[in-house]
Amino acid sequence: MDTADQKRQLRVKMRLRRRVLSESDQREASGRLAQRLFQLPGILSAKRIGAYFANDGEIDPLPALELMIGWGRRGYLPVLFGTRRPGLRFARYHSNEPLQRGKYGIPIPFHDRRKLIKPVELDWLLMPLVAFDESGNRLGMGGGFYDASLASRSHKGQWRRPVLIGLAHEFQRVESLSVDSWDVPLDGILTDRKFRPVSRETGPV
Repeated sequence: MDTADQKRQLRVKMRLRRRVLSESDQREASGRLAQRLFQLPGILSAKRIGAYFANDGEIDPLPALELMIGWGRRGYLPVLFGTRRPGLRFARYHSNEPLQRGKYGIPIPFHDRRKLIKPVELDWLLMPLVAFDESGNRLGMGGGFYDASLASRSHKGQWRRPVLIGLAHEFQRVESLSVDSWDVPLDGILTDRKFRPVSRETGPV
């Protein structure tokens, strides 16, 4: 079995495990995640924080993001931008305001496309993932939107914003993942149980 087939099978397995979680299990996991998130050095001094609208059983960062918005930070959610080679831009998210359906049916904020910001304009970005390993490698859904949008951040010898933190349920950890040349390294991985900092020459975490 080649690497691509292994990744496909792993995606199927982990997505199924996420989907069978009950609503109460998800709420508890999200609460534990928020507690650990607020303990990360530098997160409370960030002004612009990007997250995501949980889908497909992903661990939910919105309760934590909404608390930080209430403390005066600006929150953002991803929006697909472009047609031929779509990437990610981020729209301002306001608590308790209605959302619209974006591509793939995932809710996004109502927004003016001229006011969307690039990922490098964020201070922190909380990213979803399907699986991760102890070395900080991340397996995404396979669309490559995050990696393509964050490619400039991975230039060696020059750290670029934002700080990248992958979010997951603890059971999404695997022994090892293969890395592709276009994969953007994370600064850390946070689960409902533990924070794993990743030592990178390009980052401060």
